[in-house]
Amino acid sequence: MTPANPTDDAIRLTIPAASSHLALARAATASICARLGFTIDRLDDMTLAIDEAVALMLSDAVPGTQIRCEWTPEPTGLRIDVTSVSSSGRPPRRKTFSWIVMSALVDELTTSLSGNEATLTFRTARNASVAS
Repeated sequence: MTPANPTDDAIRLTIPAASSHLALARAATASICARLGFTIDRLDDMTLAIDEAVALMLSDAVPGTQIRCEWTPEPTGLRIDVTSVSSSGRPPRRKTFSWIVMSALVDELTTSLSGNEATLTFRTARNASVAS
């Protein structure tokens, strides 16, 4: 399979802020990573990373709101943004098990807050292994 053009438009998915919809984010991540030519190991890493990212965002999301996931192909990999309405008014917590897992799986991990919306962003190369 030939990897998709890195300049393709971003793919967006909005799901209810409920753990029962987590499988949709995992399935989309696996499909996008496969389409971009990720190795099986990197695809598995990203599927686990999105699982942890959405779980972390769910822990502070306002009940009844939505979580937005956006996958943006980049020349050497992929950027994933996960955004939710924060009940605490703070960016996602870094001192959590989810943060530790994501840090081990991705190349770059950041958080931001805009108004009452918190965003967790991570980037990864298609086929590089993450340094320990």
